[in-house]
Amino acid sequence: MKSFFNYYDDQISSHYARDINPEPSNFKTHTHERCELYGFLEGKGTYKIEGTQYTLEKGDILIMRPAESHYIDLNGSYPYTRFVINFPIDIFDSIDESRFLVSAYTERTNGQFNLYRSTDFKSSSYEFYFKNMFAPSENRRLQLISNLMPLLNEISAAFREKRDESISESEEYKIVSYINRNLFKQITLDDICREFFISKPQLCRSFKAATGSTVWNYITAKRLVTAKNMIQSGQSPTKVFSECGFSDYSSFYRAYIKKHGVSPAQTHQSER
Repeated sequence: MKSFFNYYDDQISSHYARDINPEPSNFKTHTHERCELYGFLEGKGTYKIEGTQYTLEKGDILIMRPAESHYIDLNGSYPYTRFVINFPIDIFDSIDESRFLVSAYTERTNGQFNLYRSTDFKSSSYEFYFKNMFAPSENRRLQLISNLMPLLNEISAAFREKRDESISESEEYKIVSYINRNLFKQITLDDICREFFISKPQLCRSFKAATGSTVWNYITAKRLVTAKNMIQSGQSPTKVFSECGFSDYSSFYRAYIKKHGVSPAQTHQSER
């Protein structure tokens, strides 16, 4: 992989990279604690977000909010180039109290209105801001933030145009939505199968195809991202684990360390 740049600070992170011979198995289902804006610049593949599939075209922009599960189903025969930036949902709160700039992230359900391409925008201004974020720069942070704000404004305007469209929901999307609505309950595979009148093997096959993950890995990952956000907001780990659907603290503790690399208590102390 050729990395054109990687940038990270306590508020935003970004990378711009190209794989000449990408290995599809390296791109697995994942979630983030922050918002993501992703640009597809070269390659061939399908992006899968919460059970919805988006066939990618050069120049596409996709957005994912915190805990929104996603991955790229990539064709390894083509070079793959992308640009990604992650940022907190409150990044512009000091000048945008209504959060209009992030409305495309907050005012929709998971797996809907993730994709934006040239035909969704009223002008080509969005393309200028987008490309300028990964253009050469002597001050990468300033370059990213100064172009992110107007780009989010363009995306928010495009979202408000798009959200009135009718949406055809696949069976896989309905399953993922059902799981998200019941994410913190003691849900079982049998519960899901009864709800959708399908067998366990059929459920597992369709869910894996739609999300790139097993049902339980998906549920656990999303519970753990939510738990970390709650702990970072000041809530006690001993209270959070049950609210996030874990039946006992020891299993929550082990899974948390495996996912985040630190204990729940360490996360809690770091926020004090």
